[in-house]
Amino acid sequence: MIKQNPFSVYDFLGYLIPGSLVIYSYLIIDYLKNTDSFNSSEFIENFSNVKLEGVFFFVIISYTIGHLISYASSVTIEKYANWRYSYPSKYLLNIEHKGYWKSSRNWKDVLWRIVMIIVLFPCVLFDWIFGQLLGFKRFYKKSLDEFLQDMVVSKANRLIDQLGLEKLENPEKYDDGKGNNFDFHRIITHYAYENSKQHQAKMSNYVALYGFLRTLSFIFSLLSTYFFIRVVCFLDFNLNNCIILFILTGISYLSFMAFMKFYRRYTLEGLMIIVIDKEI
Repeated sequence: MIKQNPFSVYDFLGYLIPGSLVIYSYLIIDYLKNTDSFNSSEFIENFSNVKLEGVFFFVIISYTIGHLISYASSVTIEKYANWRYSYPSKYLLNIEHKGYWKSSRNWKDVLWRIVMIIVLFPCVLFDWIFGQLLGFKRFYKKSLDEFLQDMVVSKANRLIDQLGLEKLENPEKYDDGKGNNFDFHRIITHYAYENSKQHQAKMSNYVALYGFLRTLSFIFSLLSTYFFIRVVCFLDFNLNNCIILFILTGISYLSFMAFMKFYRRYTLEGLMIIVIDKEI
C-alpha cells in the first residue's frame, strides 16, 4: 500500500482549486453588476494587495467550499452521468442500460431527475445536442471489444469464486441477468488496488483528475444556468451575456466530457488489472 500524504493531489485538484474558482466566480459576477464591461487589469489590481493572514483565510475558505462543491458535483454531475449513460463498468462490458427515465425506481427518483435537468439545463442541452444528436458520446462512452469483454467477465467470475462469494444463501437471485443490477465493480476495484502496487498511483491520479473535472463541470454548469436565467427569464438579451452563456456552457460540457473520459479510464484500469493478474 502506498503512503498517502496528509495533503494529497486530490486536495488541490478536488477541493482547493474548485473552491478558489467559486470564490473568484462570485467576485467577477459581483464586479460585473457594478460595471458595464470587465477590465481584467482593474479586477486583478483590486485583489492584489492581500496580506498574509488574508491568504491563509482564503485557503481555508476555498478548501471548505471545495469539499461542499465536490460533494454537490457527486450527487449531480456524476449521478446524471450514471443515469444517462450507466456506470462505466456496465457500458464497457456492453451491459444493456434502461435509459435516463426507465432506470428510475420510484416517483422520488423521477422528481430528482427532473430537478437535475433544471439545475444543469445548459450542460444537459449541450450533451443532448452534441452527445446524442452529433454522436460526441462515442469519445467517452465506448464498449470494449468482445474478446476483452469475455476476458473481463471470465476473470471477474474467477475472482468471485476465489473470494467464496459463490456460497451465497440465495444465488438464484443473480440468475437470468439480474446480476447486472449489482455493484460488482466495487469488489474488482478493491482487489485491484490492494493487489497491484504498480498501478495504485495511476488509479489515484485518475480519481483526482475525474474528481477535479467533475467539480469544474458542476461549477460552470451553475454559472451557465445563472446566465441562462438572466438572458431568458429576465429578457436580458445582451450580446455579452449571450456570449458568456455560450462559453460557460461549452466549458461545462467539455469538462463533462473530460470527466467521463477519466471516469472510464479509472474503471478500465481496475478491470484490466484483474485480466492480467496471474493469480486469478
